[in-house]
Amino acid sequence: MRLSVFIAKSGICSRRRADEFIRAGVVTVNGEVISKPFFTVSDSDVICFKGKVIKQKNQVYFLFNKPKGVITTCRDIFAGKKIIDFFPGKYKGIFPVGRLDKNSSGLIIITNDGDLCYKLTHPKFKVKKEYLLTLRGQLNEFLSRKAKNGVVDMGERLKVEDIKIISTSSEKTIVRVIIREGKKRHLRRLFSKLGLPVKDLKRTAIDQVKLGSLKPGSYRMVKREVIL
Repeated sequence: MRLSVFIAKSGICSRRRADEFIRAGVVTVNGEVISKPFFTVSDSDVICFKGKVIKQKNQVYFLFNKPKGVITTCRDIFAGKKIIDFFPGKYKGIFPVGRLDKNSSGLIIITNDGDLCYKLTHPKFKVKKEYLLTLRGQLNEFLSRKAKNGVVDMGERLKVEDIKIISTSSEKTIVRVIIREGKKRHLRRLFSKLGLPVKDLKRTAIDQVKLGSLKPGSYRMVKREVIL
């Protein structure tokens, strides 16, 4: 397999980050520095990252329903309740695929498979994500079309691929939306520009994987093929 894929499957980092490390010259194969991410390796090769031998881990995959108030990051030791706190210590090296902000809830995939993370988060793959939003105010067809056509915020074009109104009143609107990109606070920024601030945001699906009846704070182990 490609060297960058091997590193990602070791659980050290995502494949995209592995490419950067390889080009930086911190990876060796059989004692030789390799700077090409597409270099092919086999099980018999000795691969070192920053001087330490690395091996592929037994990969695990979880679907997790993130509650509001929980932090996605695994690194900030001073953060409040983190996603990683919901999992037993035996699952070392796991991390969330993508992110949901502290005030959002719903489906997030947890794994130690950096290659899967790459395939689900790199913009070129355009992975579909579905959300259920509660907006402050009344969404009409004109604003729905604007959400699909896109708005510009801080130099970035933000849009949805599809939008369906579930219910609406003068005070709030509940909608189901689909996006295939994931700019920071994408949906909150988009609907704020349209004058309809997001009151509640819940991710209900990632590609073919649905949140279903999984309760907040609960997780379920699945096989890789269930996800991708």
